[in-house]
Amino acid sequence: MTRLFDLWGQRGWCDQEVAGESNYVKGIRALFGRDFKPYGNEIMVQAHLLPEPSNNFDRNAVKVVCSGHHVGYLPKEQAALYSPVLTALLDQGWTPQVQARVWAEEREDWDNPRRRTFVGSVRLDLAEPHMIVPTNMPPPELHTVLPTGRAVQVSGEEKYMAHLAALVSGQGESWVYVTLHEVEIQRARSTRTLVEVRINGAAAGTLSPATSDEILPVITHLSGKGLATAARAILKGNRVKADISVKMSKASELSDAWLDAPPSAAGVVPATAAKPSAVQDVVTAPTWRFVVPPGWPAPPAGWLPPEGWQPDPTWSPAPQGWQFWVRT
Repeated sequence: MTRLFDLWGQRGWCDQEVAGESNYVKGIRALFGRDFKPYGNEIMVQAHLLPEPSNNFDRNAVKVVCSGHHVGYLPKEQAALYSPVLTALLDQGWTPQVQARVWAEEREDWDNPRRRTFVGSVRLDLAEPHMIVPTNMPPPELHTVLPTGRAVQVSGEEKYMAHLAALVSGQGESWVYVTLHEVEIQRARSTRTLVEVRINGAAAGTLSPATSDEILPVITHLSGKGLATAARAILKGNRVKADISVKMSKASELSDAWLDAPPSAAGVVPATAAKPSAVQDVVTAPTWRFVVPPGWPAPPAGWLPPEGWQPDPTWSPAPQGWQFWVRT
C-alpha cells in the first residue's frame, strides 16, 4: 500500500525549477480546469516526485506529477542527487510529495498574431537532498510530533558532545527527531523546571526558562493522553561543536482542535505484545532484515515491529539509518 509522505525541509516558498514544462502543457493546463484565466493564473498544489529508472535518457530521472498529470522533470543534475532518497521512500511504500507553485497564461504567437499560445511554469518547495528526510528513527514510544513553527535554540549542547558528535551528518546539518521532557534542574539555592531535549533517548540540551514555560503545558497535556512529545529539529556542527534548533509551535499557537485530537504515531512495542495479523495467519511468517550502517548500534535483542507496522521513510536510507522491511 502506497502512502503519502511530505518531504521535510519545506520552507513555504517554491524556488526549485522543473524542467521540460513545454512538453507537458496539456497536463499543466488540466490543473486549472474551468477556472483558467488567459491573462494569468497561479495555484498551489501537491507535487509527487517519482523516480523513473526506466527512462531512456536518464536512469536518475525524477518525474513531477500534480493531481495525476505529468508536468515535467527535475533538472538532470538535481535528479541525480534526489533520486536515491526518493527511490528509497518508494521502495518502502511511500510517495514523496512537496508543495508546488504552478503559473500559466496565454500569450500572443509571434508567428501568428491571431493565435494564442499557452505557457506554463512549475516550481517546487524542495529542500536540499540531505534535508528532505531526518537521519534518525522516530521515537520508539507512542508519540505526537508538534506542528512546525519558529526555530527555538537549545542550550547546553556542549555537555553532550560525546553523544552528539556521532549524530552530526557529513553535510554539517541534518533534520532529526527530538523528544521533549520535563526535568527538575537543581541550582545552588533553588530548583527550576525546564524542558530537556533528547535525541535517540539521550539528553542533548535544554530549552531556556522562558521557552520551557511555553512548552511544559503541552508536554503535560499530551502526557495525560498517553503520548510522548516529539518535534523536528535541525542538528548542525561537527565532532567538536554542535547546535540544535527545534522547529515547533508554542502552546499558545496550537488550536483547540489539535489539542483535543493530536495526531499520534505508534511506537515500538515488545515482540511478545504484538499479535499476528490476518495476513500472517495465512502466509509464511515474515522475516525482518536489518541494514545497520558502520558505527550505529544494533537493534535491541528480540526486537520486532508491532502489529500493522509499515516501513517508515523517516528511518532514513543507509548509510544514514536503519532500514528493515518484511518479506512474506
